[in-house]
Amino acid sequence: MSLRMLPLLLLIFPSAAFSLSPDSLGAAASPTPMEFSVAGYYYAFPADDDLVMAVARADRGTLHLEARYNYEDRRTASVFAGWNFAAGETFTIELTPMAGIAFGNTRGIIPALEMSLGYGPLDLYAEGEYLFDLRDKEGNFAYTWLELGFTPADPLRAGLVAQRTRIFQSPLEVDRGLFAQFIHEPATVSVYAFNLFTESWFLTIGFEISL
Repeated sequence: MSLRMLPLLLLIFPSAAFSLSPDSLGAAASPTPMEFSVAGYYYAFPADDDLVMAVARADRGTLHLEARYNYEDRRTASVFAGWNFAAGETFTIELTPMAGIAFGNTRGIIPALEMSLGYGPLDLYAEGEYLFDLRDKEGNFAYTWLELGFTPADPLRAGLVAQRTRIFQSPLEVDRGLFAQFIHEPATVSVYAFNLFTESWFLTIGFEISL
């Protein structure tokens, strides 16, 4: 092509000049930013030692990384890696399958799943995992956390909660209760009340911040 034709082409197709600009090329090549969140939960038991649990998460695109302490057992840490999947607009679904390891008071291999379903003001959130104890197969354990939430208006979310855990001794196979959250980005404050009106009641207070 003759260089004398270039000005004429730019007049006919001006968008071609903008599509080749250095700014647009740089924007297309910019990396996906990493997103972080850190959460702490205080378990207040009337008949057992209180407990502080910590969870840290990092996401970059579909990659998900997670670290926990006092989640699978007391004085036990765990680390996970997984992938984020999301779909839907009116009805939304988010899935994060993960694999991890636990070390400390309990040592094990952990396949896990985090799931969220949403439809209007209603949502269902679930965490589940199965720990294969490396010391004793009698220590194998399934953990589940479920929330059925309702968001009548920002910044309030409330609903029903249930869990099955081994971080403390409870006469009930599954603990059930109510929860309420105050969500104001980047912070979330949560209060969970389990086994109300029974001798096995306890409270969980949570604080999460996104960085």
